[in-house]
Amino acid sequence: MDDPNRDPDEPVEAEIVGRIPESAREPERRLKTFFHPYSGFVILGADWLAFGIELPTGMVLAPVVSLFTFAAVFWIVSRIQLYYGDQRRAAYFKAFLGALAAGVPYPVAGTAVGTAILLLSGLPTRFKKL
Repeated sequence: MDDPNRDPDEPVEAEIVGRIPESAREPERRLKTFFHPYSGFVILGADWLAFGIELPTGMVLAPVVSLFTFAAVFWIVSRIQLYYGDQRRAAYFKAFLGALAAGVPYPVAGTAVGTAILLLSGLPTRFKKL
């Protein structure tokens, strides 16, 4: 309903109701990385947590903690990779590599392995926009 008394140069407020059609949305520009960033967080976080648990016990529980960490990281990373589009074989391979890195009874953060995980998951570039 046009108001005949409205100044034609006056801006009109608009309201978008509903969803924006897919064709009108700007495509998300995402760099495809080997590991999904969530997988990188899980691998490095689980490794840090597992080593933190082992340290006060004098590494007595290292075999048990390492096996549990391996299994947990394998399952979580495989779910993340499958959810974000990897084929089953690729997701399980990536999960195995991540679980192996997290399961060794040595902290990988700050090592070449930790750096590789950071770079392969694209984590350093994720926060450049902030």
